[in-house]
Amino acid sequence: MLQQIRGFIHIIIAYLSDFFSLIGRPLFYQIQYQRFRNDFTGRDKKNKLCLLGNGPSFSLIEKHLKEFKDFDFCAVNLSVNTDLFFILKPKMLVMVDMIFWMQPELDKIKKAWENIQRIDWDIQVFLPYNFPNYMKEEFEKNKKVKVCRYPNNSWEPETKIANKIKLMLYKKGLLSPNGTNVSIAAIYTAILNGYKEINLLGVEHSWMRDIKVNESNEVVLIDRHYYGDTEHVWRDYEGNPIKLRDFLESQLATFTGHLYLNEFAKYMHVKIINRTLGSYIDAYEKKSFEDLFVASCDNNG
Repeated sequence: MLQQIRGFIHIIIAYLSDFFSLIGRPLFYQIQYQRFRNDFTGRDKKNKLCLLGNGPSFSLIEKHLKEFKDFDFCAVNLSVNTDLFFILKPKMLVMVDMIFWMQPELDKIKKAWENIQRIDWDIQVFLPYNFPNYMKEEFEKNKKVKVCRYPNNSWEPETKIANKIKLMLYKKGLLSPNGTNVSIAAIYTAILNGYKEINLLGVEHSWMRDIKVNESNEVVLIDRHYYGDTEHVWRDYEGNPIKLRDFLESQLATFTGHLYLNEFAKYMHVKIINRTLGSYIDAYEKKSFEDLFVASCDNNG
């Protein structure tokens, strides 16, 4: 009997905790930044989407350019600084890193701003609502660029009813999974942008094998991209070295975010296929890169 009472009290506390947390940060985010707006039209897209991460396997795309003619592309962050970006002409560019407005003096950020103005095809650039409004204004000086805002506003309830409400709020564009990694934001925006099949390329997420702690107790990351590897001390936006705990917390948030996205994709009847060899993401169905073209030929033939 006492155990039943404890279980009942736990359920009540869980429900109260879920809904009080919803009127905490998520509500203040709406009041401060988003103001309950939704920039997404919800119209279904005919083409399949290839979401391009910056991982090493992304280099495979250069070898198969002709076979990608029937796909749309979504690029992320500093890929706008590459030649391949201007060859593929992606329909979507998703940005999530605050470096774009917190450290505008960096050469790579200056180059990204300049390259936005070089785009000569119709593209949607996706920015979080908590990015400064002047970014939208500056980007849209290029008439080919349409900026779409998305929420970087998470809520992680425990109870089943609250989780159903969370999915509804995802669909309304009022909440999103924790956007600690740009791939989370890119998949989320692609779903709301109407794509029914999203293929992940270059999203290894294998930082756990590339992390070490040096003799000064600094977390050192080997950052592997298709355009080259770099090794550097991991620092926050103020230049302070992060601790290993911070890295592990970011990894937990990232992989949890992918699990939430898989749940949301099923809710929206969207298929997500991870075609990245050696990817650490275990939330989605995995298929080979080569099968992407076999499936495309079958559908067209």
